[in-house]
Amino acid sequence: MTRVRLYKGYKYKGNPKKLVEQISKKVQEYNLSQYVPLLRLEKGAKPKQIFCFFIAIESREEGEIPSEVSNSNLLKLPYFQFTVARGSPSFTYEQIKSMVGAAHDVHDYTNPIPYQPTQAAIYDNPFDFIALSPINHSSPIDIQALSRRYEELLYWLSALGSGTWESFKKACDVLNLKEPKRILRRLRLLGHIEISLDGSRWSIAPTTLVKVGSKSDFQEFVLCGQRSINLLRTLEQYAKLEFSNQATGEAPPCVCLQLNNADIFFDLLKQSSNEYSLTNVGEASKQLASILPAVETWKQSLRSLQGIVPSLYEWKRFDGKNFVSCVSPTETGMYQMWKTQMSDRPLYTLFYDKESDSWLQGDWYGLRFLALQYNSQERIACYDMTTKRLAVSVLQRWPEIYERALVLASGKIPIFHNSQLLYENVQLEVVHQISNKLNVKVIS
Repeated sequence: MTRVRLYKGYKYKGNPKKLVEQISKKVQEYNLSQYVPLLRLEKGAKPKQIFCFFIAIESREEGEIPSEVSNSNLLKLPYFQFTVARGSPSFTYEQIKSMVGAAHDVHDYTNPIPYQPTQAAIYDNPFDFIALSPINHSSPIDIQALSRRYEELLYWLSALGSGTWESFKKACDVLNLKEPKRILRRLRLLGHIEISLDGSRWSIAPTTLVKVGSKSDFQEFVLCGQRSINLLRTLEQYAKLEFSNQATGEAPPCVCLQLNNADIFFDLLKQSSNEYSLTNVGEASKQLASILPAVETWKQSLRSLQGIVPSLYEWKRFDGKNFVSCVSPTETGMYQMWKTQMSDRPLYTLFYDKESDSWLQGDWYGLRFLALQYNSQERIACYDMTTKRLAVSVLQRWPEIYERALVLASGKIPIFHNSQLLYENVQLEVVHQISNKLNVKVIS
């Protein structure tokens, strides 16, 4: 359902930080975050002075406050006693923009952010980052400690359910987890989280069991999606659980369930009084590999950005190894769009499709993979049928949705070794299906 955003304005004398914190708690308490997504303070708001603030309300119709908000006690709080104008009208963002300032902090109610003075706006896009070779020389003790912090992150995301990209970054910062863009990608590969097409919001995936290949007499499943300590305690009553850290500790531990009989396990779980919904999705790696489209079809599904005027920006084109300056995008390929060459970061990293004259946005590695294909660079992977291990060059990493099929074969993010990404427990059938769709040559 399409919603209209309106702003309600109020006057208040007190501490801006306390106001934000208290309203944040109430919005979360009343479960109104989907209707009241943010708050904007008047520029220069200071304690012990009268200042204005505006709450954004997502409405079904213009000028109408949803019943979920009006019937709650939110607007009865003392902070909302005095309106900005008589008659308590609603405002558009354009009407209050000059008052609050375009660069003013936005406060996410689902994860309260303390008030800070106005700062310069910083462009941030969860899809854009610079490719690096994974390097981790941590000791087992360090890996264990890091893994525990990622586990806490997954618990936090599971409890919250959904939120904004800003709230995700703040959670990573609180847990001292660096590079949230890469963290987001790893959690998606593992089937724990999904994000909106434009990357502005995330949501936790449903709790699922994914069947993986087993070297024992047991049937083995890995746990994906929403997770909690109580859920794990419940599962331990009916199955043998094995916990193993990711190779570098840079993701939540893999939880593997070993079952004598999966059907009996699910029957017992249904009959129990637990409150958790657990779905058996079977061999997700094979299923995903079978339904994924050819790379050209996947390209057509990418988000297209409209209204880009090339002459207004500086450009760099990916030549297969590096980004090099160019006058203007004229050929199909991967480009960085810069405000000026002196800027500290590009505004966007995009793929330009000359045939359709469109600018496509997607995961960084996916765009690079497309660029390699259009540069006619041969893409190669190596497969060991004895160990069921697939090796992909870190310089030719596959688009995220295809890589996810490899990761779900084991529930483990790839190991980095000698400039190669090593994926474990991948069936030959999966390798053939995906490599054919990506036009990748596989050497056995």
